Amino acid sequence: MPSIWDKPFSHGEILKKIWKHLDLGVLEREHPFHTPVFGTVADGCTPNLRVVVLRRFWRKPPALAFHTHIGAPKIEEIQNNSNVSFTFSHPQEKLQLCIKGKAAIHIDDELQAEQWLATEFFSRRAYIGEAPSQISKKANSGLPEEIIDRVPSKEESEAGQANFVVISSTINWIDCLELDVRGNRRSLFTLSENGELETNWLTP
Repeated sequence: MPSIWDKPFSHGEILKKIWKHLDLGVLEREHPFHTPVFGTVADGCTPNLRVVVLRRFWRKPPALAFHTHIGAPKIEEIQNNSNVSFTFSHPQEKLQLCIKGKAAIHIDDELQAEQWLATEFFSRRAYIGEAPSQISKKANSGLPEEIIDRVPSKEESEAGQANFVVISSTINWIDCLELDVRGNRRSLFTLSENGELETNWLTP
């Protein structure tokens, strides 16, 4: 069985692999990095986790982004504390990442408009409907009845833009774990505000 220890390696090669899989996570719906776990701080101290869909990845400066509804609880949590985290896992590659950064909320700006134009009409349905996490008397999708079984028209979908928000996050810290039968390998990447990169090996 091939091992991560069989060929020369460096922090640079590992970071290249991380960037490659984040790129693929945006481009390929079936890629394991397409749906990371996103963490915020709720009530000042409580961790709050949920799965999101990775929509953008920038290498310079390193950053991530996903979409959400303006009424989602994560909006207020980020407003109160911008420290956030992402967890990525690739079972086939035996690669796990924990990424920490500072989040920003994009409402009615260039990035929000750009991402809205790139969003399919079917996906826009989520922003036409009710805000998530509302208490309901019965189980429901939150979608308007008239579009539950169909794709909304362009005109109908535009009603969702006011609720459409992009959350971006800097990448300040990456804890990378590579699993291997001969022994796991763990590395830490810390990026400063001026773009300097510090690398370290960690015991797994």
